[in-house]
Amino acid sequence: MANVERISISFPKYLLKEIDKIVKDKGYSSRSELIRDSIRKYILENDLDKDGQISGIIIVVYTPTKKSMEKMSKLYFEYNEIVKTINQSYITTSCGKNMKVEIFVVEGNAEKIYEFYDQISKIDKKIYDKIVIF
Repeated sequence: MANVERISISFPKYLLKEIDKIVKDKGYSSRSELIRDSIRKYILENDLDKDGQISGIIIVVYTPTKKSMEKMSKLYFEYNEIVKTINQSYITTSCGKNMKVEIFVVEGNAEKIYEFYDQISKIDKKIYDKIVIF
């Protein structure tokens, strides 16, 4: 592959197991190809126009500690003008950890929505976040 630099990344064993399963199940040629594909998708999803009025969904999965839940509650009230609905559930991950899932339907000023998403992505003990704009 032309113009490629090699880097070193460390992963917990459980995550490598999941990566290897995805590589096999989805037909990737290697872990590197899966990681490159994932990063390309991340860049595409986060390089959107941040002007005007937009609608979307924000998903966050995190360990429900007192601190993280208080922070999420505070963010919800701080950004309530753009949050149309919220759905909250508790799940057990494939690793056996108890997590809280919050799904926000948002609508309004793009800059404000991305600001809200940026704050959510910094939640303590977060394992996943995603924004989908439409």
